[in-house]
Amino acid sequence: MPKSPKIEIIARGVLIHDARVLLCRNIEHGYTYLPGGHVEFAEPARVALNREMIEECGLGVEVGPLLLTTEEVFQGPKRAHHEINMVFHMEQLGGQSNPPADVPSEEDHIDFVWADLAELIDVDLRPASMKAWLMSGGGVEDHTGPMLSSVPADLAAGS
Repeated sequence: MPKSPKIEIIARGVLIHDARVLLCRNIEHGYTYLPGGHVEFAEPARVALNREMIEECGLGVEVGPLLLTTEEVFQGPKRAHHEINMVFHMEQLGGQSNPPADVPSEEDHIDFVWADLAELIDVDLRPASMKAWLMSGGGVEDHTGPMLSSVPADLAAGS
């Protein structure tokens, strides 16, 4: 019997410094995303974000408030994904209020890049809902709150 699909919970962070945002880049495919990673069972999301940053770049962070939660359903190269992304404010990368210009990567499949906020339109930042949210100034809508969902209507209706 095949394994049941699972919903992935991912803690991500927004670190903005000098009108630039820190992004992870998938080296093989070139797209970017907010840094972070999967939340382990019984692990608080804030703790997961700090752990992931230490694992991925060797630098811990101060994790601030939850800014956004997104729900994404998409087809990856091997399987369908259903993600809940919790996006937190991050600061003090490596205990410094001025983050390093070059953030090291501890993993060979990713690197870290700083992207100018004014030029995000030209960046392949995924998911698109987070890119739109960042480009809009990262605010919270009165009618939807800090939650965005890109679950297709046929899936959301239970079809």
